[in-house]
Amino acid sequence: MRLTRRGIGAVVLLVVTIAMAVQFGSRQLGAIVIPVVVACLGAVIQIALTGRPAVERVVPDAGHIGETRPVRLRFDVSSPVAARVVDENPAAIGATGNVFDTTIGDDILEYDVEYLARGEHELGPLTVTVTDVLALAERTYTYSMYDSVLVYPRVYTLTGATRHDLNLLPEGGFDHNREEFDRLREYDRGDSLRDVHWKSSAKRPTDDLVVKEFLAETDLGDVRIAAEAADGWDDDMAEAAASIALYLLDNGIAVGIATPNGELEVAAGADQRERLLSLLATVGPGQVPEHYREKADIHITASEGTAVSVRMQDNEVPFEQFVSDDVPSSREVTA
Repeated sequence: MRLTRRGIGAVVLLVVTIAMAVQFGSRQLGAIVIPVVVACLGAVIQIALTGRPAVERVVPDAGHIGETRPVRLRFDVSSPVAARVVDENPAAIGATGNVFDTTIGDDILEYDVEYLARGEHELGPLTVTVTDVLALAERTYTYSMYDSVLVYPRVYTLTGATRHDLNLLPEGGFDHNREEFDRLREYDRGDSLRDVHWKSSAKRPTDDLVVKEFLAETDLGDVRIAAEAADGWDDDMAEAAASIALYLLDNGIAVGIATPNGELEVAAGADQRERLLSLLATVGPGQVPEHYREKADIHITASEGTAVSVRMQDNEVPFEQFVSDDVPSSREVTA
């Protein structure tokens, strides 16, 4: 516990007043001394009784670079108290409004973070400086509470003509025949946009989407991806792998992938989409096992010498050709 500048000023005033009273014997100075003493004692007692507030941080969901998410702070205190709250964030998470001069109590404090870089980033630590009503004394509590936020790599829409080569992969024919239609349901994160029933969605009073669900789907084949990167090129590799893998998943193809930080078995659907993005969110430079590289249908490499290269069916092309003639890359590749 320490005095604020106002509290120091009050103590200085108290000392000067007492010194004057001793020297000159003026009883009228008691009208100043007593209120100041009472105020200082009250401040100390209030801060002591408040104690250490309990805090809970509600972590935002994982998301892609450029997206904004809310962070919420909940406090449990015996009674509302004035406080300064500071929630630290790493440079990869752009925080807006994460410093509060407010009264903490039952209300939830909320601020926004913007995802600026791929990876797993930690929010924290958190500091809470509690102040008495008159702002004479304060006490700072530091919370070594760190919560992880996962930021996915950028995912580009494949619009380049080369994307059609994916249709010709040995195990991945794009036969979109479906079996019997089952029902309409609300859109879940990870559902393919090709299954959205736009006419029914337009009739809903809210902006929620509905998708078509089928009793079963035909076997559309599977594709295995091997993704590798040299030092400093892991972001580029992750973006290319995520873009191609999600394109395949959105078209009903089961996808498996091997990266320097792990491997996913071949699977399809929204769950596989989340697993794949989570894996690529934390991937670093390195190589994949030789046995997986040999059986992969798609081999993605990123390095100073090759830039971002995609090899499939003995054909190797720059990733740029899958996107457009002018892909917004995370780096500027020069010849």
